[in-house]
This record gives sequence, C-alpha cells and structure tokens, in this order.
Amino acid sequence: MHFEYSQILWLSILIVALLGFFFWWSWQKRSKLLNQFVHAKLVKQLTLGLSTNRRLTKICLIMTAVTLLLVSVARPKLGFEWQEMETQGLDILVAVDTSKSMLANDQIPNRLERAKLAVFDLMRLAKRDRLGLIAFSGTAFLQCPLTIDRNAFMQSVNSLNTKIIPQGGTAISEAVNEAVRAFKKEEDNHKVLVLFTDGEDHEEGIAASIEKAKEIGLKVFTVGIGTPEGELIQIRNSQTGNFDFLKDENGNVVKSRLNENLLQQLSKDTGAFYLPMQGADTSERLYSSGLAGLTPSRVENQMTKRFTERYRWPLGLAILLLIIEKILPEVKRLRQKNTSSFTHRNAAIVILLTSSCLVKASTTEARLHMDNGDYSKALEVYERIIPEYENDSSLKARLQYNAGTAAYNAKDYIKAEEYFKKAINQTKAPISLQQRAFYNLGNSKYRLGETTQNPDEKMKQWTEALKQFQGAHSLSKQIEESSEDKDALFNSELVKKRLKQLEQQQQQQQQQQQQQQENKNQKNEEEQKNQQQNSDNNKNEEEQQNKNKQSEEKEKKEEEEKQEEKSNEEQNKDKQSEGKESGDKGDEEKGQAKPEQSQNQSDNEQIQKDGKMTPEQVKRLLDSLKQQEKSLIYRPTEKRKANKRGIIRDW
Repeated sequence: MHFEYSQILWLSILIVALLGFFFWWSWQKRSKLLNQFVHAKLVKQLTLGLSTNRRLTKICLIMTAVTLLLVSVARPKLGFEWQEMETQGLDILVAVDTSKSMLANDQIPNRLERAKLAVFDLMRLAKRDRLGLIAFSGTAFLQCPLTIDRNAFMQSVNSLNTKIIPQGGTAISEAVNEAVRAFKKEEDNHKVLVLFTDGEDHEEGIAASIEKAKEIGLKVFTVGIGTPEGELIQIRNSQTGNFDFLKDENGNVVKSRLNENLLQQLSKDTGAFYLPMQGADTSERLYSSGLAGLTPSRVENQMTKRFTERYRWPLGLAILLLIIEKILPEVKRLRQKNTSSFTHRNAAIVILLTSSCLVKASTTEARLHMDNGDYSKALEVYERIIPEYENDSSLKARLQYNAGTAAYNAKDYIKAEEYFKKAINQTKAPISLQQRAFYNLGNSKYRLGETTQNPDEKMKQWTEALKQFQGAHSLSKQIEESSEDKDALFNSELVKKRLKQLEQQQQQQQQQQQQQQENKNQKNEEEQKNQQQNSDNNKNEEEQQNKNKQSEEKEKKEEEEKQEEKSNEEQNKDKQSEGKESGDKGDEEKGQAKPEQSQNQSDNEQIQKDGKMTPEQVKRLLDSLKQQEKSLIYRPTEKRKANKRGIIRDW
C-alpha cells in the first residue's frame, strides 16, 4: 500500500496528539470546576449513572475517526491494473547553444548552466509531450531524438558542455536546419523548436533557414540567455590550469552580448514569440503562454499502471465510528423524557456527516479525473454536483471555478468562460478565488480569440481578455502578492503586443488593398493612354505614309525633269564641241574625278542644292557607314570578382 499524499500522514500524528491533549485538558478543567461547587464525597452521588469508561470510549472513538479521515485524505492505494490510455501531446525540440560565449557569467552560475536548468523546468511542465534535444555552436546535431523517455532526455541535457561540438562559433541557422530535418518525418502535428541562446550569430543563412521553417510550419520560440550589456568570457588555460579571458585573433578581449533583435525577429517570422531569461518562472511562462495553447494532434496508446483507490475503506469506517459515538449514551440518557429529541439530533448529525463525506467523495472523483487528464469526465462530475449547493454560495463558487478549470483544459473555452463568470458573480466567493477566476477568464478569452480567423472577432476577444487580466491585477492588490499577479501582468503585456500587431496587420492589409486599387486604376489609365497613343500613332503613320508617297512622286517627277534637261544640255554641248581637236580630249581626261568621288560629290551637291535625299542617296550613305563600322575594334570590358574572406570567430 502506498499513499498519494504521504505528507498528510505525518500531519495526522500532530493533529491526533493535539486532539488528545485537548480532551485531557478539558477533563481536568471539568473536574476542577466541579470540585469548586460540590464536595468530593457528593460527586459520585450527583453523577450517579454516569460512566467514566463510556466517556473514555467516546473520546477514543472520536480520535480514531479523525485519524481514519486523515488517512482517507492521504488517498491510500492498494493494487493496480494495466490500462491502455490514449494520450495527446506536442512534439518539442529544444536547441541549446553550446558555444564558448555561453560560459559568460552574467547569468548565475553561467549562461549554459542556467539554460540547462530552464530545460529541466520545461521538461517537468511538458508531461505528455515528446521532447528532443539539439546541441549547436558552429554546427548542430540531434543529440536526443523525439522521445517520451524522460531519463534519456535528462542524460542528454546533463552531457551538454562547450566541448561537445569541435567546431567553434555560433550558427543559429544550423540549429533551425537540423530541426527542419528532424521534423520532416512528422506529420499532422504542431512543430515546435525552443531555442536557448545568447543570440550571437557569426554565420550567414538565417534568412534561408527561416523560410525553410515557415514551409513546414515550424514555430521557433526563443529564450535569450545573457544581458544586452554583455560580459567577458572566462575560459580555463589548458597548459596552466588558470582562468583567462577569451581573446579574438587580434588579441582583443571578447565581450559577449545578448542580441535580442535577432531572436525577436526569428520568433516573429515563424509565428512565435521571444522571452528573456528572467527568474525561475521563465519556462512556466513559455509553456503556459505559448506551448499550452497549441492543440496537440499526435495520439499515442500507452499501457500505464492504474492503482486502485482505497480511500473509501477508512472513510466508511470513520463515518461508522462517529455514528457509534453519537448513539452511545452516558448510561441513563435513553430513559429520560428528551430521548426523542436526542435521537433526532443524532440523526441530523449523522446525515450531515454522511452528506459532507459524499461531497468529498464526489470532488475526489473529479480530482482523480483531472489528474488522469480526463478533463471531460471531471467537468461532468462538477456539473452534476453544482446544482446540489444552491444555498452555499462559497462552496458553489469553488465548484464553478473547478468546473471552469476542467473545461479550459478540455479546450472547451466557451464553457470555461461561462463557469468562470459564474464563480466571479457569487457574492460570498473569496477575493483570492475571484482573482484567479478573473485571470483564467482572461486566458479563456485569449484562446477564443486565437481560434477565430475573423480579425474583428479576434480583436474583440483579446480586448476582453486584457480587461480580465487587468481585473485580476487590481484584485491582487487586496491580497498577498501571488504568482497569478505576475502572470496577469505578463499576459497583459503579451495581449497588448498581440493587439498592436493585429492593428498593424489590419492597417497593412488596408494599405495593400488601397495600393492594389490605385495600381489597378493607374493600370487602367495607362491602358487607356496607350490605346489613345496607339490610335494617334496609327493616324500619324498614315499621314506620314501619305506624305512620303507624295514626296516620292514629287521627287520622281523632278528627277525626270532633271534628266530631260540634262539630256537637252548634252545634246547642245555635243553640237558645240563638234570640230574641236583631239588635244582637248587630254584636258578633259585630266579634269575628270574617280567614279566614287564624282558620285559622292554629285550627291553632296544635289543635297546642298535641294535640301533632300533620294532613296538611292540614302542607300549609298548607309553602305558607307557600314563599311566604317566594320573597321572599328571592339574590346569587351573585363569583370573581376571580389574575393571576400569572412572573419573566423570561435565563440
């Protein structure tokens, strides 16, 4: 036999001891008071019929019953059975930076050890999720594949150090690429990468890695380790054994700083968010605000041990002993006239005890379903119990709060919202309960906003969620500071950022739509303008063609007239030159030019005279230009590629 809450057993010893002391003290005080008013010799006569043994028996019955009730609350379990359970969970890959920059001690004891502690906290929260581990520095490798074996995962995390990867530097893109390769075989489930790093990236390719992550739907949550101010890196000298500061290739001391801008951009581009490492609750905020909201689709059947609850045995025995204690008289009370009233009183007490135990049993059943992850059945139990306590506002408020919690874990956010509102509206509900109800109501509103695709509805739900978180923060001022207060402040800031992002997206969409409409209108105007221009060009071409045709006809006519005049002049010239001596022939030959020169000269004279060129003249001019172009020497310019050498960094 073992107990679910074994610490209650130690508490029961103290409670029973205090109860025994109380009965002894009351017995002694009663005897002293009786002796003050009655002589000792008359006590036996006045208390005739009363039995000391019966009084001791009643005290023993009460103490035994209290002990059994405490044992029942400790939830004893005896025996077990194998049960096949269907579980759902996420697939989470954790990437830890193991570069030398993680040895900086701006996080106590250093960045790497602090990251390992945060990973362990995340493991305890992700009870039903598969976890995997990626170690990276200058390169990355999958140290632990996705598994539900917590021991194997813990061993992989404990083995992390700055020497586990030989290649130095920091390449965040390599970690993202390794996660993409690991998730390629996983289908129909959310793909999550949690990146613990200081954000120093010495390699290129992060943009391409982000695109690969977006293609497979990988969400990259980043946790920044370190401070923006930075810290020097201490390393142990392998020769002397002393600590020294890390230096670069130029002999300068290296100071490592947290690069929050890169990590924020990486998470934003993949639909996740960034968290700085602040306190021990960083992993809790990461899981509750980010990972817990993702709906798991991976279903696995596992054989688990289910221990049999035995709390009913001590509970039933305790009820029986209390009934016997109330029925057992101190001798002659049954013979008195008020026997019937005494019996009725005892019956009422027995009924009250029985009903309270039944309430405890019902709530215990609901709690058992909650612990086993069967939130729907727990909700059914709470819904069955709540109508029975209309007159007890305080107890009803607690049951309604528990029902809302069960509905929230069952992803039924509408019903969760309903029960949290009912718990808040109960007049006798404690302030601490109302504060938690406001906080969880805000979470329900936020999840409802995530489930809708309508931007207006999303903004409405998130605005309501922000109001509830602010209400939880206001109520926390009336009570002691609690974890819910810090969570409410964090969630308020988160919702404000998401609302701002949503407003920016809507503005961008409106601007894009407006730009598209303007581009469309401009395109239509350009098309109309082009059509008008084409129409004008066609008209001008027709006019130009007509003009050219007229000009050609005119030129042809003028050319014919010139040829006729020239023919007439030659005839007259021949007539005049008849009878001249043959010596004049040599003079004529001397004065003649070469055919090409004569022709070009004639063309130039004709152009200067008329101001126009004939088609034949144009053709001869083009042929001349082509001959000149062939004589030109073409020498192409030489292009030289710059040889870029990257800086090698080993931290």
